[in-house]
Amino acid sequence: MNQTTAPGTLNMEENIMFRKEDWIFGLISIIIGGFVLFSTQSLLRVQNMTDPAGPAALPRIIAVVMIIIGVIHVFFSLLKIKNCRVLGQAGGRAAGMLKPVFMIVAASIVFIFCLDILGYPIAMLLLIIAVMSFAGVRDIKKLAMTSVITTAVLFAAFFYGLNVNLPLGIFERFF
Repeated sequence: MNQTTAPGTLNMEENIMFRKEDWIFGLISIIIGGFVLFSTQSLLRVQNMTDPAGPAALPRIIAVVMIIIGVIHVFFSLLKIKNCRVLGQAGGRAAGMLKPVFMIVAASIVFIFCLDILGYPIAMLLLIIAVMSFAGVRDIKKLAMTSVITTAVLFAAFFYGLNVNLPLGIFERFF
């Protein structure tokens, strides 16, 4: 909160929908959307009689939406940065905000590579703990409970509810 505003009120900069640092979110959204589009190229050839759209339709739609949202965020945050520089305001803390983003991206990459070895339950548990830690959560009880419950709910929803064949890794013999 700006010190020149009264308590309970917002100054003009806080009231605007886009912030200067949103280019980071936009760039990550564009990268992930592009990666999904690239990764689902091979699924375009798969034909399924029960699903005429094919297995690539939903991921590709979500990827395109992510790219559009990313472009919007990058555009408006760059516009905001330009306006702030014109008004003489400082550029911001964007560089300091990149560290958690890169850490979460790195944790996600490790998660992808560990799926086959450790299996979804353990890899997802570790990913959730890592992301929460990067977000500043230090309470061990919260980390444990949130990661275990979230992993169990997601596993049950995908494995049993949606019949998705998840990589089970070391748990293969139990399922």
